[in-house]
Amino acid sequence: MSLDDKCWTAFDKRDHKEVVRLLPLVKEHNKIKSCSPQLTDHKMSLDDKCWTAFDKRDHKEVVRLLPLVKEHNKIKRTCIWDNTSLLHLSSWYGWLDVTKDLITKYHCDPHERDDDGWTCLYYAAVGNHVDVMRYLIDECHCDPKVPSQFGGTVLHRVAEGGSLDFMKYLINHHHCDPMATNNSGQTVLHRAAGHIDIVKYLINECHCDPMAVDGDRWTPLHCAAAARYYGNSAAVEYLLSTGKCDPLAKDNEGKTPFKLAKEDGNTDTLSVLKKFGGIKSSHPIDSYVNVLLVGNPGA
Repeated sequence: MSLDDKCWTAFDKRDHKEVVRLLPLVKEHNKIKSCSPQLTDHKMSLDDKCWTAFDKRDHKEVVRLLPLVKEHNKIKRTCIWDNTSLLHLSSWYGWLDVTKDLITKYHCDPHERDDDGWTCLYYAAVGNHVDVMRYLIDECHCDPKVPSQFGGTVLHRVAEGGSLDFMKYLINHHHCDPMATNNSGQTVLHRAAGHIDIVKYLINECHCDPMAVDGDRWTPLHCAAAARYYGNSAAVEYLLSTGKCDPLAKDNEGKTPFKLAKEDGNTDTLSVLKKFGGIKSSHPIDSYVNVLLVGNPGA
């Protein structure tokens, strides 16, 4: 894979950390534009035209071409991962009509996986399309508990997308595990750090541990404090208010949530930390925050 392709793939995976690492290495950023090979129209097969229409998210052209294609389930290319199908893409884009047609009219398999183990349901969760997810679960009997190759679950993606009602539906009706971790050690709470309502629900009703650490020793507070990740000051404030989070907790690079917020220029989060530092009470975090504000050398 070329450097340009790696950069595009990092964007496609929404891997912020990898994007930040790769951008300085790329020479011509403005020329990286598609995950599909660029062919002139007269050289394209019907399958290629159909894939290109999907890749461009051209819904009108997709609807026009689908009845002309003979073997829809054999059109697979590399987009996010190898063996990405038309059904994967329609689920990701939230095209419920196209998703239904591919399954019911053109006999595509709603349980198929790409080379990373992503199912159509997982793609729909990445796009945060609740109507498509409900269709795949309720009518196609897709299993929301099936993990990807890297251990990520639909629940992780729904937490990141911010759909509280659908999260409750998955947990209460399909018994998805709110304590599940992916292969990087991230909990559902880590991925929810950008959404205060989901953070509250996971802690208060699902009893998730707000001090759980992932493989980089990031806590949910690290995720909420870092603008490069989620940067949600309301979530930071709530996590601190529980009395269970340690703003001095260090990751594998020795960085605390406070230091991450400071590096990222996350002024809202820094203001929250200062507010908590100014409260004179028996709250367990006051001493932590006061130490941070006077410049603890380890922070």
